[in-house]
Amino acid sequence: MIKNILSFIFLTISFYSYSQQTYNSTGMVVSNADLKNNTYKKDTTANAFFIYEKGYSRIENGGEYNLLTDYEAKVKILNKQGFDKSTVEVMLYRNKSRKKTFRKLIAYTHNLENGKIVKTKIDEQNIYKEKYNENYTLVKFTFPKVKPGSVLTYKYQIESPFIYNFKDWEFQADIPKIHSEFIADLPGNYVYNAKIVGTIKLESREEKLIKRCIEVPRGGSADCMHTAYIMKNIPAFKEEKYMTAKENYFSRIDYELKEVKRFDGTKQKYTETWENVDRELKKEPTIGLQLKKVNSTKDILPDSIKAMATNLSKAKAIYTYVTQNYKWNGKYELFKIDNEDSEIRKVIQNKTGNVSGINILFHNILKQQGFIVNPVLLSTRENGYPTKLYPVISDFNYIITQLTIDKDTYLLDATENMLAFGEVPFRCLNQYGRLLDFDNGSSWINIKPRLRSSYFFKESVTLNAELKLSGRANHAFSGYHAYLKRKTLGHMDVDDHFDQLKKLNPEISITNASVNNHKDLEKVYEEEFNFTRNTEQIDNVILIKPFLRSFFKENPFKLNERTYPVDFGYKDSYNYYVAIELPENYEFIDLPKNSKYIIPNKLGSVITNFKVNGSQLIVSHRIVFNSPYYPPEYYSILKEFFNLIVEVENNTLITIKKVI
Repeated sequence: MIKNILSFIFLTISFYSYSQQTYNSTGMVVSNADLKNNTYKKDTTANAFFIYEKGYSRIENGGEYNLLTDYEAKVKILNKQGFDKSTVEVMLYRNKSRKKTFRKLIAYTHNLENGKIVKTKIDEQNIYKEKYNENYTLVKFTFPKVKPGSVLTYKYQIESPFIYNFKDWEFQADIPKIHSEFIADLPGNYVYNAKIVGTIKLESREEKLIKRCIEVPRGGSADCMHTAYIMKNIPAFKEEKYMTAKENYFSRIDYELKEVKRFDGTKQKYTETWENVDRELKKEPTIGLQLKKVNSTKDILPDSIKAMATNLSKAKAIYTYVTQNYKWNGKYELFKIDNEDSEIRKVIQNKTGNVSGINILFHNILKQQGFIVNPVLLSTRENGYPTKLYPVISDFNYIITQLTIDKDTYLLDATENMLAFGEVPFRCLNQYGRLLDFDNGSSWINIKPRLRSSYFFKESVTLNAELKLSGRANHAFSGYHAYLKRKTLGHMDVDDHFDQLKKLNPEISITNASVNNHKDLEKVYEEEFNFTRNTEQIDNVILIKPFLRSFFKENPFKLNERTYPVDFGYKDSYNYYVAIELPENYEFIDLPKNSKYIIPNKLGSVITNFKVNGSQLIVSHRIVFNSPYYPPEYYSILKEFFNLIVEVENNTLITIKKVI
């Protein structure tokens, strides 16, 4: 009997504890547990989160056959930092003749007062509507009486006449979600390409056919494909260093209208094949028509370059001439019609233009001089990946040139005058692009640098009689690191540059500073200088930090979990070589241990060695990234990798004592 009572008590306590930790993520009803619980164990940094969210998009019989979307959500506010989620904003698109309509808002703040759930309805005065810009109206509403622990519920409907733009659904947001669900009834006469983006897996996916879901006068009808997607326990999308556009990664469903089959039997295609797109681009004013104007460039180059043989040296000379004599105006405007910045004749006349103007001019000069060239459409890192599933020209916002010489290919961009031949700006390193060949058909190509970028720091120092370190430094930079250095010096003189270096470390005295190969882009950029550094003494032990500067002051990766890849853009290496010479009667004691860390599959390594050779200590420190791109499963490995780097570079101490 006692045993049964104890079992009953245990089960009651267990059930009570479980209920206290469980939110009602099955619907919009606010439970006591929703209000009593004030933590989210899956993300202790969260200030608010969605308990439940659902959307339903469809076209119904009657009216204008517009697209209707019902949205409902239940949000938990955990603390004051989460109060910003008590204001909700909805953007409504409009054009000159039609617009989206917002209606049926029902919104409540739920609080627990004296053990009872108290609901406070949102007032009309807390709902605002304003013109955001020429194409968007902003609807904004704010919940009343919000405090830590509150639960917010809201529902509304949007009616859209823009059926070609079926409602996309974003599973992921900047706060976590326990349950997110989207239902769509897609009419059979509207054929959409549906794309699921992101690495988080669906909890469930349902598809079924609904017969005659839409009927029109005179007997016309269409079936619908009913789809229901559910995702659970969705982490917040938190932006961090070394990523491209967040649109590439956060979990969502995108819809792109492919074709409309009208009830009279006619069809209209919205998504074309690449063959059709190539034909259209060939006639496009800012791309195809400008690419035909090859002869307009025949008098641009000086005779000294024209007379050169058609080889790599001549291509480099043309590249240098264009980058030094034509200036990019900082605009992309790839498909902007009637834009003079894209017209070759205007670029030649004004010696300035947008991306397509400058790079098509460069392309045409190369072609006029007998080189094999093709334009390449791409999307920049901040613009997101272009889809490969079907042609979406609006995904692209940039154009560069591919040059082929003796079976070697070079990707070139003439908008930057500090980039070496064969390098494209960092903004272009977005995995892949579409090479346009109007004769043989376009194709996808990889966008990646030809060479590895690197740092190579070499320092020789001596401990002098005043117990200071004096020495000579040679810091070399290649690839994108050299580009950034050269670009910095384009805005300041050498003395100002080294003054900034002194400010980063006031304990350093720098003299006899110089730079090498500042303007010779084909060579490694170098900085050389003499320096003096202080040391520290504790109980007659001299302490030295071996590195004049660190490559990484802190670990760039701070998230508990990252659901998207790490994208550095290019392969990279960091090399530091330090030789420390001691005077007579001094010796090294308690040297740090050598360390080595290899990223699985040989995708990177950090190796640090300390070796004494008589009165000299040699410190070698090398970091290598053998890939520009690391999938999400490498995130915890990279965090550990950088922890070691930061520890070695910032906390390593060499101890020295005087021999009596």
